[in-house]
Amino acid sequence: MTSSSYEDGYEAPHDPVAESKRNSVEAVAGFLAAAALFVSLVALAYHPVPLAVAACLMALIASGMSVRHKTLCLAAVIVSAVCFVAGISIAIATGHQLW
Repeated sequence: MTSSSYEDGYEAPHDPVAESKRNSVEAVAGFLAAAALFVSLVALAYHPVPLAVAACLMALIASGMSVRHKTLCLAAVIVSAVCFVAGISIAIATGHQLW
């Protein structure tokens, strides 16, 4: 029966360079998710197709990058999808351009 290294009390050495890179990636992913939320809300009023598609792509990229901000990324993906449908519906109902 083998025991895991966690049970032996062995801890991996602390690597500050890897941790700073991970923190930088998490920060960029958080900003991408927040930007996706903003762009998707703008898409409700101004050219919904390109803006909502860009917001959805930004949200998906952020969700692939981040572990820490998974709730924010999930909200960004859901809001961008809802704003895509709502923006197209509003644009069609009011006769505005989709592009």
